[in-house]
Amino acid sequence: MQINLSPTDLDTFISVAETGNFRQSARDLGISQPTVSARIRHLEDTLGVRLFHRTTRRVTITEAGERLRVRVERMVLETRTLLAEFRDEARLGGGRLTIGASPSVGASLLPRALGAFRKRWPDVELVLIDDFYGQALDRIRSGDVDFAVSPFVSDDPVFRFDPLMEDEFRLAVASDHPFAGRESVSLAEIDPDSLISMPPESAAWATIRRAFNQAGLDYAPSFLARYSLTMVAMIREGFGVGLVSVLVMQALDGTGIRLVPVREGAIIREIGIISARDRAPSPAASAFREMLLRMARDSGNVGRIKKAAT
Repeated sequence: MQINLSPTDLDTFISVAETGNFRQSARDLGISQPTVSARIRHLEDTLGVRLFHRTTRRVTITEAGERLRVRVERMVLETRTLLAEFRDEARLGGGRLTIGASPSVGASLLPRALGAFRKRWPDVELVLIDDFYGQALDRIRSGDVDFAVSPFVSDDPVFRFDPLMEDEFRLAVASDHPFAGRESVSLAEIDPDSLISMPPESAAWATIRRAFNQAGLDYAPSFLARYSLTMVAMIREGFGVGLVSVLVMQALDGTGIRLVPVREGAIIREIGIISARDRAPSPAASAFREMLLRMARDSGNVGRIKKAAT
């Protein structure tokens, strides 16, 4: 059922309820007394109840009118609170920003950006959810995160991708491994029986497998490690070798590890901001996005990461 009530009708009702006088409400609202009477009459006709008892000497609110007054005042208070929240969020004086990230980005690129954002806008609640690539995309689709900062290997038109930097994979070996003194190593020289990898649900898997396929090789690692920290620890102990990104190694302890370039050419992945094309960003999301892009430009990281851990 459609009820034709306007905000001005409700404002007039609240004024009469407070003053108990049609003439005084007309003066307070800057309208004529007949207009006040017409608005109250319209409310009563629409709701089908009397809101005020009227005599020649006074106006008193009815039981139905009192119930309406309580609800309307509550609604007005809640609306004002909501509008204040919107104003705060627009000024980044409040609100919540939820960011998805791949583990490598969550451990390397984002902490400094999150710290800078919190310092500038301390009243915005920040939430970081780091997980594998596929889960990050699922959270963007469902709206569980505002956006994700991650490698991107999809052509799904649902997503928008704003590049931040390029990350390079190199072969990580223990410092006493025979490859450690080499200037480069061919993918064909890597023994699959000693190859350690992140799992197939990671973005790293897709990038590295594509490089192997382009070289006419199968990507068939013998060992899987869910976390980069585990993978690097296994490599350090001489358990095997693995292709690890420079960005990851910058966030980990590289002691005892040597990164050797790949001879066939650099294995590159793009890292950037992934968002849903059909979803308008919040003010906080827009501000964080611009901060990330600016930090990438200022640091010269819009392009390949050239510094390698040794």
